[in-house]
Amino acid sequence: QEIDLKKKRFKVNLPEIFFINNSNCKDWMFGWGKNIPLYDAGVENLRTILKVEIQHKWIYYGELLRGNSLPKLNQRIVFWNKNPSNFINNLRKPIIDFNIFKNFSGNSLAFSSVVFDSTINSWSMILHECDHQNIQIYAAVSKDLINWNAVNDGRAILTEKDFLNTNWGGWDQTGKTRQAPFVSDIILKDKKWYLFMDGYSSNGKRSIGIAISKKSVLGPYKILKKSILSPGSKGNWNDHSVFYAKVKKYKNGFILFFDGRNFEGRESVGRAFSKDLVNWEMSVNNPVIDLHSGWRSNIGSSEPNHIEFRQDSIILMVSGVKYPKMGFWHHYITGKMYKDVSGNVDDAQLGSFLSIDGGNSFRSNKNNPIFTNDYSNKYENSHMGGNFKYIKTDTSEFIIYQAKTDFKGTKYSVFLRERKFKVEK
Repeated sequence: QEIDLKKKRFKVNLPEIFFINNSNCKDWMFGWGKNIPLYDAGVENLRTILKVEIQHKWIYYGELLRGNSLPKLNQRIVFWNKNPSNFINNLRKPIIDFNIFKNFSGNSLAFSSVVFDSTINSWSMILHECDHQNIQIYAAVSKDLINWNAVNDGRAILTEKDFLNTNWGGWDQTGKTRQAPFVSDIILKDKKWYLFMDGYSSNGKRSIGIAISKKSVLGPYKILKKSILSPGSKGNWNDHSVFYAKVKKYKNGFILFFDGRNFEGRESVGRAFSKDLVNWEMSVNNPVIDLHSGWRSNIGSSEPNHIEFRQDSIILMVSGVKYPKMGFWHHYITGKMYKDVSGNVDDAQLGSFLSIDGGNSFRSNKNNPIFTNDYSNKYENSHMGGNFKYIKTDTSEFIIYQAKTDFKGTKYSVFLRERKFKVEK
């Protein structure tokens, strides 16, 4: 409404009771767009907030974090939390450098999970290339979750050649190029490590398979020749692909959530059960999440990222992508080419869903998406990636996640946020 350059402040149409005040404004930043069609999400330009005067509706602005200048009069601004729930990224850079791996292809890196292996007394991470046709599976270890070193002298622990005899992996989606599968989760049962992966067969369909190690999470692995979950029959909700398995111990067995895709490209979340991690039974009421509206209105994203139990409830984190309304009648009625709402236009973010009936049905958190990348950090200023891992130690809670950047080329990396426990004196 008004800009005062001398005092470095501007007046905003704020409510009388606003959630940002002088006690917490340093944890927030404000952003505004460039009025570019289809790409106006309120993160193209960002500044810190020094202080606020709610009564007079003044925002005192600080350092420019991204973009340039200041918003124009009557332009919409968006407020972004830099440290949600006090989880802070002190490093401000990826925790894994893909250059530690030999023969790594491209610049994008994805991880499956992070687990503690007592046989080597270290945290272990299984990872691989993404956004690239050449995919191999690597491993890294750490004592503190911050500093990571490659194992096997930086060479892959599994390659596309290890999957030649399977009926579910070893190809890319074209069926013409050999590649190792994607790894999505790691489970320890009876001193055996189970690696959950999804890969393409030569017919272009995507299935879920596993590999088992009796020694350590670093292998050696025995790869099961047959898939544990495969696409449904023609016309089903998952007749093209099943992938991105997330697994957790549940009651007397295990529960698995996965992404299913049909030939029209619609993705939904399915569920399966097992007693032994090898033999799985699909839920009769699949899919259990098929919501595609609002922040996840694009039909092409439903990867499960995290499972959590709270008494009898199940909390499932799922990815989503917003789809801009680009049809003729939308343009005609609104007179605008972009989606005029706060938040991302078409970026991937993570939201939570709650089930109180054992996973038969879920409802979306009203605050979704609940986990986003930090747009002020040049290494993760684009959108979220596929995976998420929560770890609790004696001194801290950690979130390890994947995000994308447009800094020096578009690529995915792995990041860490930490929340330290308060020590009572």
